[in-house]
Amino acid sequence: MELEKGEILKDGTDLARKQSLLPSGPSTLCFVTEDFVSEEFNVDGFITSCRSSVSPEVLRNDLKTYFDILKSSMVELINKDYADFVNLSTNLVGLDKAISNISAPLEQIKTEVGSVKDCIGQAMNGINRRLKKRTELREKKARLQRLLNISDSVDKIEKLLQISSTSPQNMMSASSEEENYGHLIERVAIEFNQLLFNLNQSKGLPFVQKIQLRIDSISRTLKSSLDRLFEEAVGGGQTDSLARCLRTYAAIDKVQEAETLFRNMVVKPRTNEIIKSEMLDVVALQTMYQKIIDFIPIHCGLLLELTAETTLSDIGRGSITTSGSKIRGYDFLVHSVFPEVVSSIEVRLPSIFAPGNPDIFHQKFTATLEFIAKFEYHCCSQSSILRLRDHSSYKQFMSKWNLPVYFQIRFKDIGELTESAYTNPFITVSDKICRLNVTNTLWYCVSRCWSDDVFLLNLTHLFWKLTMQLLSRFSYWLTNVKENLVSSPNFGLEDRSKGSSIDTNKSRESKRDVVLSDTAHVINLIGDIDILIPMPISRLNFYSLKLLKSSSILESIKEACDNVVLHLPKFESHVITQVADSCKQHLDAANSVPRQYRRTNREMPGKCSTYVHAIFIPLKSFISERSDHISSNKCKDWVTRILQIVADKYFNIINDILTSVEKTRDSLMRLKKNIAAAASGSSTSVSDEDKIRLQLQLDVLEFANEVSLLTLVNSTVKLEIMC
Repeated sequence: MELEKGEILKDGTDLARKQSLLPSGPSTLCFVTEDFVSEEFNVDGFITSCRSSVSPEVLRNDLKTYFDILKSSMVELINKDYADFVNLSTNLVGLDKAISNISAPLEQIKTEVGSVKDCIGQAMNGINRRLKKRTELREKKARLQRLLNISDSVDKIEKLLQISSTSPQNMMSASSEEENYGHLIERVAIEFNQLLFNLNQSKGLPFVQKIQLRIDSISRTLKSSLDRLFEEAVGGGQTDSLARCLRTYAAIDKVQEAETLFRNMVVKPRTNEIIKSEMLDVVALQTMYQKIIDFIPIHCGLLLELTAETTLSDIGRGSITTSGSKIRGYDFLVHSVFPEVVSSIEVRLPSIFAPGNPDIFHQKFTATLEFIAKFEYHCCSQSSILRLRDHSSYKQFMSKWNLPVYFQIRFKDIGELTESAYTNPFITVSDKICRLNVTNTLWYCVSRCWSDDVFLLNLTHLFWKLTMQLLSRFSYWLTNVKENLVSSPNFGLEDRSKGSSIDTNKSRESKRDVVLSDTAHVINLIGDIDILIPMPISRLNFYSLKLLKSSSILESIKEACDNVVLHLPKFESHVITQVADSCKQHLDAANSVPRQYRRTNREMPGKCSTYVHAIFIPLKSFISERSDHISSNKCKDWVTRILQIVADKYFNIINDILTSVEKTRDSLMRLKKNIAAAASGSSTSVSDEDKIRLQLQLDVLEFANEVSLLTLVNSTVKLEIMC
């Protein structure tokens, strides 16, 4: 690094020196004079760059000018240092002799330095050999010490376990009578743990292979003794002895063996008694699960007190504390109890996983989830619950429940029921929430998805999707119904004419009856939608949604319901138009009033025409027969809009009649002007026009009176008719 830095400084110094010697030219030159001393100077590149800015003639003249300047500068430099140039050869006389005089001493110094270097190298090699040998000796010494420790540990353990003097069975029987047997096993375990450490550091050595049989015998004897002590401690409820055993298992890294021993010794016999193949019905399954839960505090309580992070008594008191005296590394519920329970269920009760009968499957799966929830409660800590859910037996057990097949069965049943309803959608049903078959079936299917006897929390996403599909299917059907309303004013006429010979020349009254009958279906549909739409949000048993308050499931269902509501204005407009048209059909009778009094000599009218009451017959029939399924506010709005349409039509008809009567009167008066002027006296009789106006006035007043009698509406209908 320093060498590179020196080279850079040297190059920079040379460049600066060259630039200082280079004479500067006039400012009119087309090039920079410093380019000539640059390390990267290139003739072709220099000419190319200059020709891009000036012509070749200018470049030639500038170069010639600077060449003259260089020649002048060189002459001045030679004249300035002329004496040094002349004396150069004189100063070099005797230089070769001086160089030869110092060559011999330099060679001698080089030889001596080489000898010293060789001596130092030999010394360093010797030191390295000794250090390496010392390291090898140290390693051999440590290895030998480990072997001695192994031998001592083996001898000590054999002496403590009395392996050499008696058989393991006799030793255990004799030693079990001693009070300090547990302490002895604990000492042996500590020594055995040290032995295992030394063995791990001395793998492959002949001595270790030679005594391997003795080590295996020690391991078997220790495990057998420890297992016997563990069985006695668990069976007798000996807290101190059990704690000592657990610490000993942990010390020799045999935690898994202890959990396996407890599973085979305690859990397996008990599960064989509890779990039997005849427990196939739901009640028996629930009883079996409860017995397993009751087994935990009775047979596992002492172990949980010693090993669990929190105890059952702490949870019962509501004060969960962590004790530093707990023996860490054990989880008997996760590694001993639950795997054995799952294994026994899979062997003895494989049929509970069959989804063929969805109702029974749901009951059994729900009972199983309740059992798992209670089991997790006894796990006492969140980390234990996480270990349980991550355990292979838990995953295998949950995968046995064929939830996708169960949902497919439910989907098929609900889908078939839904589609069958759309084949006869307008069949009316009684004693139901909705009046029409299609809406009542929709409500039943949606509520079925979330009912306690169908819904499963693990299938929340699928039942939510099915709910959205049901609402979307209903919205699609409503779209088709709207299209039929638009394309056919007599909605539903074809269905009602099947199987009968309806004459196309039937009276207008018969056609009106068919139209109003189909309009009744639309009214029922509107009323059902008003009742149905708020229900999925307010009345359904959204069991899972109570647990998923932060999710967007409710919002998505509400949005789907809002899409259904968007169809209502079209249906309402259809109903209003149909009823209003039925009422307006009687307004044509008002055009016959002038014919009744013109040139007929009829008496002055004293009551309204019969057509006035006929106008309100369809509306009154609608109010009396259909308003009970429609909200009062909506019914008021409909009646108001219907009356407004009828009143507007009536106003136009009366206005046209009065205009026609006025024109006729003016025409007759002009024709009879001469006769009227020659008459000897004025006539006091009432004219036909006055009778017509009076009759129309009576009709309008009765019309207004009928409107006022309809108490469901406000007096906002336009009734200003000029008479």
